[in-house]
Amino acid sequence: MKTKITVTRFEHEELVNILSTALFDSSWFGAGYDRAVYESLAEKNGDCFEDILADMLLAGHKITITDYEADGESYSDKCVGINEDDLSAEYEIGIEDFLKVASTEEGYKLVQEVLSDEGDYYTADAFLQRVVFGEEIYG
Repeated sequence: MKTKITVTRFEHEELVNILSTALFDSSWFGAGYDRAVYESLAEKNGDCFEDILADMLLAGHKITITDYEADGESYSDKCVGINEDDLSAEYEIGIEDFLKVASTEEGYKLVQEVLSDEGDYYTADAFLQRVVFGEEIYG
């Protein structure tokens, strides 16, 4: 018998945990959001950077992930542009991207590890790479 994993929801704190772990001191990933859209949100659950990102995602909006190591390359169809100055690539991702990856066997395992506090930067980074690129690009 084969079991299919379907993740249908993330809680605010789960997203904060994943994002803060993956982005902490990362030399290649950065994140951003549309401040005007954030200011228009009715529900806000904190004011640290990762709270804001989680609020945006849970409200159905996209956030931007910047790949500083892209060297002018785009690694997925979520790419919305290449910065000509530093050759970084920008990707827009939404909550559906997180849910899709978390609903795979490997993605679910990575999320569970991060949320159980057994995971570390590398575990969260591997999950976020799958969300952004569809696979792990950077070891």
